[in-house]
Amino acid sequence: MGHLESALDHLSIDELRQKVQELQEEMRMRNAFAGSPDAESSDAVLQWLGRSRILAERVPPVGLKPVEKDSFRAKKGNHRIIEGDNLAVMASLLTEFRGGPSRGVDVVYFDPPYNTGQDIFAYNDNYNLSKSDVQALRRRHGRAESLVSLDDPTRHTKWINHMAPRLWAARKLLKTTGVIIVSIDEHELPRLWLLMEELFGEKNRIAALVWERARKNDASYVSEGHEYMLIWARNKVELDAKRSQMSQTEQWQGDKGRWRKRKEGVDAILIAYAEAKEQYRNNVPKIQAALNAFFKSLPKNHPARKIRYKKVNSRGVYNDDGNLNWPGGGGPKYKVLHPRTGKAVKPPASGWRFQEDEMKSLIAQHRIAFKADHTKTPRLITYLQEMETEVQTSVIVKSGQRAVETFEAVMGKGIFKNPKDPEILASLFNLVTWRDQRAVVLDAYAGSGTTGHAVINMNAEDQGQRQFILIENGDPRAASKFARARYTADMTAERVRRVISGKWADNKPHASHDTGFSYYRAQDEITKRAIMEATRERLADIILQIVEDDSNRVDCRVEGHKFLIGRTKLGFGISLVWNATKTATDQLLTWPILEKILEEADTAKVSRPIHVYASANSAPLTEDLYRFHQIPNAILARLGVFDTDGDEDR
Repeated sequence: MGHLESALDHLSIDELRQKVQELQEEMRMRNAFAGSPDAESSDAVLQWLGRSRILAERVPPVGLKPVEKDSFRAKKGNHRIIEGDNLAVMASLLTEFRGGPSRGVDVVYFDPPYNTGQDIFAYNDNYNLSKSDVQALRRRHGRAESLVSLDDPTRHTKWINHMAPRLWAARKLLKTTGVIIVSIDEHELPRLWLLMEELFGEKNRIAALVWERARKNDASYVSEGHEYMLIWARNKVELDAKRSQMSQTEQWQGDKGRWRKRKEGVDAILIAYAEAKEQYRNNVPKIQAALNAFFKSLPKNHPARKIRYKKVNSRGVYNDDGNLNWPGGGGPKYKVLHPRTGKAVKPPASGWRFQEDEMKSLIAQHRIAFKADHTKTPRLITYLQEMETEVQTSVIVKSGQRAVETFEAVMGKGIFKNPKDPEILASLFNLVTWRDQRAVVLDAYAGSGTTGHAVINMNAEDQGQRQFILIENGDPRAASKFARARYTADMTAERVRRVISGKWADNKPHASHDTGFSYYRAQDEITKRAIMEATRERLADIILQIVEDDSNRVDCRVEGHKFLIGRTKLGFGISLVWNATKTATDQLLTWPILEKILEEADTAKVSRPIHVYASANSAPLTEDLYRFHQIPNAILARLGVFDTDGDEDR
């Protein structure tokens, strides 16, 4: 308990409160998974070999080392691409993105292995292996994983054991209003659905979308050319509260805060109208003629052709065929006089859609389209700028070939099969974040980098500052076009690099973007033993990783000093007293060493107090000069590592 109490001393009251809540939730889930389901329970649960230990084992964070040569314009953007096992990397990201009301990521997107047997997947959470077995595999091969094929009788169990801890890790990273989207096909859909209900809660399910991407004409029975996207909220109560808040904003008041997407084709019409208006000013007939010509010039399958807003008046593009019926019948009954005949018009059989005062106001605003005479029911006039959005339906019909063509234009042919569609992802990310221009999107199975492509396009469209975090560990198959060690850099990051620069494989002109990303490579696990056995350089990397997390990834390093290793976002110095010989005096902060640290701080022009990391301290405590952080407790506390069980096994 001494280590735990000492580690907790380094946390603030708010951090302690959040940690207690997380531990309570963790304990509840562990207890639920550790025991066998009640035989008398009427509820359905997902049972599999390995269930009892899936959440029981702590996942240590890993060091994330910046790789400058694989980064691209890093100072221009806050995006990140991380090479490494996604489970360990997500554990490491908790330092900066531990989910809460105002902290964490807004969207998690998973495109995991579908377990089809054709695209075999790497499996490194073998429920049959002990920790020592896993360590032996790591020593022998550099990673503990095996490939799971269609004829493996335990492939579903292995897939669940792969997915469960990663879904739980993703949940910890989500804001309380955050949303997770998981792509899958029919092979593992039933197990994924039950797993999502257990880990996220049945009450937090939002929707199951179907993407109809292809027709398989060679199917023996039925063409299954679709896949699914399951959408879950971390906490639907919190999401509902946010929807209520959004309904009070000007942008979302008209939609009452409900999720809505922009209608396809609307922007093209509004741009055509704006160009005609700029050319013809207030000449409505000429603007109408220009808009008519625009519609005639569109290809047959252009989405703007399906939009019924094609008329123009002095207020904009409108439709005069809106329904004035009261839905379901029993609406208000009153007389509405025709402006020309002076007689009452024919009312809808179900009653008027609006109360009488509101109808009078609409008539005064010229929002009611009367027919030639009073014998017919008038219609409501609506303007395109008021109806730009529509509800997202549960079926998305879009050929997957478009995504393939986009990828091949960027990267070339024969490199990657079945990439996701950046337009679909961008639309969904905007949908579930209310088009938040500062949303953070995490993709734990980054693959070909589609999520990065989507977020860059989203920012380009509305000058947003969204951030993506892509995690990828490479393709383990021998047939992969890229060496495993270079897959993330040469596939995932390279696609993003080309999208940013505008230098695509097709050699056609493409827009460049004023942004960039930092590339990181996961290192060894950060445990108590790893910290105590670390070299000075390695320990400095770990400390600066924590500081950079607190400083919004600002480069905090300071080179060329014996003790000074960096500075915080506010300019306070960071020093490390550590030596590879690891004798007590080599890791002890003394007054003579503190004097040298203060001299280095003055030379480097960093501010006081200096944050000093050492294993012990014999110097006088003067908080105006320095703040002492004990190794390893202060580091472990900041990383959220309190459980020391198993350190001896590692």
